[in-house]
Amino acid sequence: MENGHATNEVKAESLFGVMDKTLHLLQMGFTEEEVSLAIDSFGQEAAVQELADSIFARRIASTIEQKQVKIESEFLGEQGEQETEYSTYHQRLNYYDDDDDNKRVKKAKHIFRDDRGASSSHAVNQPTPWLSGGVGSAGDGYLKEEDYEMTLGPRANVSGELAKPPFFLYGNVVNITKDAWSEISGFLSGVRPEFINSQLFSALMRREGYLHNLPTERRHVVVPKSPMTIEDAVPSTRHYWPTWDTRKHIGSVTSEVAGIEQLCEMLGKTIKDSRGLLSEEKRAQILHQCKMANLIWIGQDRLGPLQPNQMERILGYPSNHTNLFGLNPPDRIAAMKYAFQTDTIAYLLSVLKDIYPDGLRVLSIYSGVGGAEIALHRLGIPLKCVVSVEESDVNRKILKRWWAKTEQSGVLRQLNGIWKLKTDALEDLFKEFGGFDLVVGGNYSSYRGGTTVNATMGMDSSKYFEYVRVLQRVRSMQHFYK
Repeated sequence: MENGHATNEVKAESLFGVMDKTLHLLQMGFTEEEVSLAIDSFGQEAAVQELADSIFARRIASTIEQKQVKIESEFLGEQGEQETEYSTYHQRLNYYDDDDDNKRVKKAKHIFRDDRGASSSHAVNQPTPWLSGGVGSAGDGYLKEEDYEMTLGPRANVSGELAKPPFFLYGNVVNITKDAWSEISGFLSGVRPEFINSQLFSALMRREGYLHNLPTERRHVVVPKSPMTIEDAVPSTRHYWPTWDTRKHIGSVTSEVAGIEQLCEMLGKTIKDSRGLLSEEKRAQILHQCKMANLIWIGQDRLGPLQPNQMERILGYPSNHTNLFGLNPPDRIAAMKYAFQTDTIAYLLSVLKDIYPDGLRVLSIYSGVGGAEIALHRLGIPLKCVVSVEESDVNRKILKRWWAKTEQSGVLRQLNGIWKLKTDALEDLFKEFGGFDLVVGGNYSSYRGGTTVNATMGMDSSKYFEYVRVLQRVRSMQHFYK
């Protein structure tokens, strides 16, 4: 027993160390994805400075790669023949569609960068208005809190043809730099991102960014609303919550569970041993661990992690939405790591209710556990059809079960990869459904919470390029199916 107890203490101490390093790196301005990638590459024992240096090195390498691509595209632009924007656009998309799977990502990067450079409305060398005027600091490159305020009223650069249906929305819940936002914005006609803190709609305090061409007038909040505080989401915890723990919200959807039981035992022992006389330093340490691991008070001086059904409640999903047979609690939490908070996205989508009172035709790319679909359903917008692209078999089953449970009257078509959405496949879908009213997408991830990211963009860049490709094709095809 003594050896087992010693092993548990070692595991807990190791977890403390990893969490401290993670928090330190986050406070230095690195993103969660950059930190996770660095720790995976260099190990949990690596020093903070070593991890920081590795992240900087990755950023520098990525910057060099971008400059090389830019120089190459500019050179090709100088050497190539003059073409109209329309003919160039369609030739590039056809060339991309006909490419084989092994070369698609590299081709996509050059195609979309070149498209952006060819557009007079958002050329590479032009200043980006929404990035000027005190956004972030000169050194860190990250957006400050005040830059995440909600954008109200019409946005100047969403007008004319860009403001017309089909509508699109791409949501990113990973905290990325202003340069990354400028990068991904350029691929969507330079649309300015709209930043929202989900704390305005739920007990989740998370900075989110959305690129979209939706109207911004006559939005409304979905009802009934999701819990606005941890206490609202888990009422039983109020009986045990100490006055010195001032948390009202969780800061992320945490899926790290290694050694969590040992951590809770160690924290509980620290509290009991203090006999009610915890020092300010000890309280600060305990709060730090609670925030990192999403721990809540489940008994007198007892802490435990948020459970899947509690996380579902905070994110605005139906009870037991992710409760598939054979899926354990950690995997259920992981499936929600990059999921939309449905009240937040519903606020943006609420304008569609008046525009499409009879229902929507939706192309849902990287559907995950169905956040956009659930948000539309909560708004009372009928779903005429949903063509859902999702690689995870588990996530597809979760969405399919929800569709059946809610007795949707429309058609659900599920595809297991975006590579299936080539031109001929899209044409078949257009013939069947007459087109789409909304193309929605978000962070790509597996049901275990895994995701691959580009160090600059903060997301899987190849998956994002695929979203842009399909959206451009849908918008160009829509004119022929009116």
